[in-house]
Amino acid sequence: MLAVLFWIAVAVLGFVVEVHTNAFLGVFLGFAAALAFVFAISGFGFVVQSLIWLTVSAVTVATLRPLAIRRLRRRRSELDMSRPADSAMTNLQGFVEMPVGDPSHPGRVRIQGESWRAVTDWPAELPGGTPIVVKKAYGTTLWVDPL
Repeated sequence: MLAVLFWIAVAVLGFVVEVHTNAFLGVFLGFAAALAFVFAISGFGFVVQSLIWLTVSAVTVATLRPLAIRRLRRRRSELDMSRPADSAMTNLQGFVEMPVGDPSHPGRVRIQGESWRAVTDWPAELPGGTPIVVKKAYGTTLWVDPL
């Protein structure tokens, strides 16, 4: 019974450590402890449980951890904040506060009471007071078209 509680504590500790460190280490130690817990309730001795925990921990940390880290890094690099994206701002309407031009001549628009940096693809600059609609966003810069 004591071994069962021990493995529960190790598993919980592993998952808590993972949540607080995000190092992809605690999750594998916790998983191995959960497997050792299964062996504990099956009646295997503590030495066998410990060997299971050590072996599974070593194998998963050596094989699965590098894969998880590579996958996480690849996804982060695939996220390109410079590419336009639909956002919660897409299709909202407002008006031009300061004249809005191309990306080298940004202006300001007011949407739902807030002022935003904005640019347009239109060939002519949008003068103050022009009603606009948001078409896309680059980070916090809005791309707008006149209504």
